[in-house]
Amino acid sequence: MASDTDIAKPDPALDYGEATEELSEGAGSPPPLDTDAPDPPFGSRADPAAAKRKSVWRRLRFLRPLGSLTQRIIAINLVGLAVLVAGVLFLNQLRTELVQVRVNSLVTQGTIVATAIAELAAVSPEATRYDAYAANEVLRQLTLPTGQRAQLYTRGRLTGDTRSFDFARSPVDTEPLAPPSKGPGGFLGWIERAYSRLAKVFFADDLPLYIETPVAGITEDAEVYSAARGEVASALRVNSGGELIVSVAVPIQRLKVVMGVLVLSTEGGDIDRVIRVGRIEILRVVIVAGLVSLLLAFLLARGIARPLRKLAVAAEAAGVQEDMQIHPDRVEIPDYTARGDEIGDLSGALRRMTDALYTRIDAIESFAADVAHEIKNPLTSLRSAVETMSLAKTDASRARLMEVIQDDVTRMDRLVTDISNASRLDAELVREKRAPFDLGALVETMADISSASDHGVRIETRVPPTSLMVRGLESRIGQVLANLIENAVSFSDAGASIRLVASRAEDGSAWVTVEDEGPGIPADNLESIFQRFYTERPAEEAFGRHSGLGLSISQQIVEAHGGTIRAENIGDTNNPDGARFILTLPR
Repeated sequence: MASDTDIAKPDPALDYGEATEELSEGAGSPPPLDTDAPDPPFGSRADPAAAKRKSVWRRLRFLRPLGSLTQRIIAINLVGLAVLVAGVLFLNQLRTELVQVRVNSLVTQGTIVATAIAELAAVSPEATRYDAYAANEVLRQLTLPTGQRAQLYTRGRLTGDTRSFDFARSPVDTEPLAPPSKGPGGFLGWIERAYSRLAKVFFADDLPLYIETPVAGITEDAEVYSAARGEVASALRVNSGGELIVSVAVPIQRLKVVMGVLVLSTEGGDIDRVIRVGRIEILRVVIVAGLVSLLLAFLLARGIARPLRKLAVAAEAAGVQEDMQIHPDRVEIPDYTARGDEIGDLSGALRRMTDALYTRIDAIESFAADVAHEIKNPLTSLRSAVETMSLAKTDASRARLMEVIQDDVTRMDRLVTDISNASRLDAELVREKRAPFDLGALVETMADISSASDHGVRIETRVPPTSLMVRGLESRIGQVLANLIENAVSFSDAGASIRLVASRAEDGSAWVTVEDEGPGIPADNLESIFQRFYTERPAEEAFGRHSGLGLSISQQIVEAHGGTIRAENIGDTNNPDGARFILTLPR
């Protein structure tokens, strides 16, 4: 029973005016804003200025590079395409293959021309040398229509050059002028020229310089001397403009005797022009592929980012909204569960979380209303007793009123304690770590420590010979068993028995039954006895000894473990032989 000192009394030394003045002085200097502080919890008062800055930053998120999921998806697609294009241009397989094709073509053409010169320009049918004039005439007829440059070498000396056929006998060494347009114009041409300049700087070919040999001059080209030994040779050089020139030297043979050397070569810029056109085509394909990739990435990002953005907006709707701290209406999370992907799973999880949140809010409101109602009853009685105390004229009356006051105080103390335990229960069930324990051993332990023997009540237990292992919070399940045993004892007469049976069901779950020999439970109250503050006590028990939260707390603990608890009568419903509580827990 609580004493008078348990009741909080106002302190006469505390002056309300002084306290108000101190609060006013303290409120004049608000603490500095901590921009690194975490966001306030749901339902708390937030700083409007910080919320406004956060909202402005969200609206300006497009200024941040890759600040949104859409931008990141598009960037990843474009970066992958750019890496692919850079790899193609860097490896430059087109140039290598084109050079090889041109070499093979020149070798085939040179072999044909060399054979014709050996047969048509020979001085006699059995001679092993040719007439230089006749050889140049054959060369003119075979190469000028094709525009192919050709040179004749005899013992290393240049005796014929298709470039000198249209000039005087001793032509001036000249270099053809570049065409007015060096390549395709427009944006693609600019990109190709920029890449070519860059490639020449960083990936320049280490090729020798092409040096013209004048007519009647002695050449220093190695491929000419290789062909003079009967071998077909080729060489790659660049002219002074950095353009690639491919040369092929083919021996002119008759009767297995090398009569001279025929050299066929490309003009400067021929291969580079073809390569340039190929690069332009690659860039065209890349632009088309880039546009398609951009469109597909945008559509993909829209299908991902837009639902996520809607989910984020809906999830934040309950938070800070300028001057409105709590969203005035119920937050509705968009339903994307029909998608069947991760976004659908996220939508379903958020919807379930929101429903659980509002269910919890409703439960808190209902709990607060029930608490206010239950506390109001003893408080009203207490106030009436206190007001009547001054009117009591006899000691017996004052003693009876004092007894009422003490009973009300005790009842309020019990209510506050049970309410405090019930309000902390959810948080404790989440925080505490669950572990396996033997439910059968726990049943026997709770039976041993119960107060049944003090009331002349026997407890009989029956548990399996082997361990009945379940996973959960042993102390909380013990609390449930203690509530059920205490409830059974309070409804049992002296000499009665209470039976506790623990066993394993076929589906692997464990169950415990608590049976008494009391008056049973009214049929229409089998469900309502688990409601908060519901009491159905024996007539001889003093009013207010129980808060009516025991069975409600027990049901909350069991359901948090994934189990069930229910009540039923033993025997006839209208004339029961006692009550039975059945507790079931998963493995």
